[in-house]
Amino acid sequence: INIILTKDNNSYRSFYNALLHEGYRDLAALLQDGIPAVSSGNRKSSMDGMNSYGQLKTILCEGGVPQRPVVFVTRPKLVDAIKKKLYCLGSDPGWVTVYGMAGCGKTVLTAEALRDPQLLEDYFPGGVHWISVGKQDKAGLLIKLQNLCSRLEHDSTLPQRPPLNIEEAKDRLRLLMLRKYPR
Repeated sequence: INIILTKDNNSYRSFYNALLHEGYRDLAALLQDGIPAVSSGNRKSSMDGMNSYGQLKTILCEGGVPQRPVVFVTRPKLVDAIKKKLYCLGSDPGWVTVYGMAGCGKTVLTAEALRDPQLLEDYFPGGVHWISVGKQDKAGLLIKLQNLCSRLEHDSTLPQRPPLNIEEAKDRLRLLMLRKYPR
């Protein structure tokens, strides 16, 4: 706590939120009275920040975005590089591909970039749908594609049968991405 107190007010609030959302509610309650208020008129109060953190967490969980690992090392330059690529897409449809050797942190870095509430609000207003493919046999790949089709068609007025093969799934996803989810 002495180290946190030497930092700015955001550090204290971040520590409080981490305690609150990681299952240490009793400790968070002890610190609650000391939460600094945000004074700027454009920024939200600490209570608004907690609500938006909860909403962010819900959006990411519903979209299947992996949680932060227990042992997490921040790599801000790499996360910022992914965010910049996502911002470059603007409102145009497109892809950002993150590639590298197995175990180098592609998933963790990309998931961390998506934890930016401003990025989600501005560029992914409908949420995020995360799918990990990796090495799959055809049956496993078909199941993943069927699940993604089902998630993307969840609000359709007419219930759709799952695609019967990979080609049909690719065609349906292509149409969904172009027409319903261009971003």
